[in-house]
Amino acid sequence: MKYYWGNPDITLSFCEKKYNQSYWIAEYNNTISAIPYIVFGCFFLLTKIKHIGVSMIFLGFSTMIMHGTLRYYGQWVDECSMLLISYSAIKTIKNVSNRGYYLLILYYFLIKDYFILFFLMFSSMQIYIVYLTTKKKISYLRNIFIKLYIFCFILGMICWFIDQFLCKHIGDIPFHAIWHLFSAFGMFYGFIGYLI
Repeated sequence: MKYYWGNPDITLSFCEKKYNQSYWIAEYNNTISAIPYIVFGCFFLLTKIKHIGVSMIFLGFSTMIMHGTLRYYGQWVDECSMLLISYSAIKTIKNVSNRGYYLLILYYFLIKDYFILFFLMFSSMQIYIVYLTTKKKISYLRNIFIKLYIFCFILGMICWFIDQFLCKHIGDIPFHAIWHLFSAFGMFYGFIGYLI
């Protein structure tokens, strides 16, 4: 079969059938489900955390590139953007240096061929974000938004694991697309919690 973007060469496999709903979009549901990152990112461009908005928009487009093409360059930009949005969150909470962005990208390109190392880095950053947010004394309303953030990310991660490890058993349920939705809403709640 001839693929619109060439032979898929990403190192990951997702359950969604390839080029099933569109000739030029490799994984339609996984691609379209990245739109909330862009929409929420545009919202944050209008706030004091514009860098979060930029990071979310970059994440949305890079996710669409990866799932739309299933090419390795798409995987690079998607995984980089996941680390960058995570660092942006840490920077917002803890006010750390911009140099961390460069170190993160350098680290990523050293380990990019080992998904487990990327995943451990991403997961560690998420745990650190939760740690930073829960150790601060916050208002009741902000606490609700932080709990919504945590809840969405946990459910999203479960969906990601189901898609990665139980593909034979789930049929056509787009669990990875559901991860995108949960993580987008989780980030939205978490950053709204920061703003209030």
